[in-house]
Amino acid sequence: MSLSNIMFNKCLSFVGLVSFVSFAAAAPPSSVPQTAQEMGLMVGSPPKKTIDIAKWDKGPYNRWAFQHMSEIVPTAVISRGMQPRTEFVSAPVESITQLKFTTLDDQELTVEENLKLNYTDSFIVLKGGKVVLEKYYNGMGPETRHLLMSVSKSVTGAVIGSLIEAGELSPDNKVVDYIPELKNSPGFKDATVRQILDMTTAIQFSEDYADPNAEVVKHEEATAWRGQTSTAKDGLYAFAQEIQRVERNHGEVFHYASINTDILGWLIERATGERFSDYMSNIVWSKLGAERDALLSVDLLGSPVVNGGFVMTTRDLARFGQMILQGGHFNGQQIVPKEWIEDIRMNGNNAAWKPTSYSKIWPDGFYRSQWYVTKDDQGSFFGVGVNGQHLWINPTTNVVIVKFSSYPISADVKRGKQDWAMMDAIARSLK
Repeated sequence: MSLSNIMFNKCLSFVGLVSFVSFAAAAPPSSVPQTAQEMGLMVGSPPKKTIDIAKWDKGPYNRWAFQHMSEIVPTAVISRGMQPRTEFVSAPVESITQLKFTTLDDQELTVEENLKLNYTDSFIVLKGGKVVLEKYYNGMGPETRHLLMSVSKSVTGAVIGSLIEAGELSPDNKVVDYIPELKNSPGFKDATVRQILDMTTAIQFSEDYADPNAEVVKHEEATAWRGQTSTAKDGLYAFAQEIQRVERNHGEVFHYASINTDILGWLIERATGERFSDYMSNIVWSKLGAERDALLSVDLLGSPVVNGGFVMTTRDLARFGQMILQGGHFNGQQIVPKEWIEDIRMNGNNAAWKPTSYSKIWPDGFYRSQWYVTKDDQGSFFGVGVNGQHLWINPTTNVVIVKFSSYPISADVKRGKQDWAMMDAIARSLK
């Protein structure tokens, strides 16, 4: 048995990654999720079923909301500029839809079945930069923008690389060297930029969406994702200054906390003197040849919600992923420094990863600059967001996969693992 198969079998109990793949005729799915149109969401004049601002990111509301973010929360425009869009070559591999993979509960599904069952809004697979599969559901199309949720973190982690490579930010410096407003913050006053990038800050922050007292609940209020609450009026950065410390050293353990990424957004704005949306447009989005302007959620004071607020088309996120796969080079130019991409893939802190449950999935992996790096036999790395947002990159088979979804439950672990298994199976099959 190969090393990869041994590893996959060991981690099936946790993540349900692929144990084998094959091609077979698809069986009809037992239950296909309803679309926003079928549920009557925002249909009519005026609509009879409207979106609840307190629950817009949960089912069924998110089936509509994720594709209409500028109608839900404040957003800034990330301009695509005036360049012609980069065109994709289509090279369909129709057999992908019949590719079988095994889920965590030993269920055998085809790609087509999983896409229909797993609340997919859009799905695209690039092989060597060519589109080999592209699917749209739930009223979405190639021109429709969709919320990235925490795939936004990986976008932010790539964008900040230009500032660090240019020496305008140092990973070794403390964050208060750039943001003195945090000098009285118990959680961040002693943290370095690197520790924030890698989420090894020793802060008190729970992302348990089912716990009404978790820090993530107040965090979402601060971003204006829950309307004009008292927390929202003070803004995201005021909330960041309240974050508390826990009893361990910074840098010891990978602890996923979304507020870290919003500190990165603050750092970028402070270092450049520009709004994040303008900086992102100038150094990345206007160079990609994107099809549409991207959007970015902002709080009531205009601060960028970079932890989860990017909104873009499926193809444009695929362009971004292809740029990352190609070492930051795309559309005839170096957009993100190659050295930064290499650092993300090669230089993570496995010791900080070891104490966490992630080490049961990828023992040699790490979290580096807002990216999950598996260190599997394919060198796979990825960004992931709640409710089923995925950007999967396999540098061995030269594959980029984007999946936008609207799972009803934010942290639906079973569905997420099922999508990971599917994407890994597809990437491995395209040799």
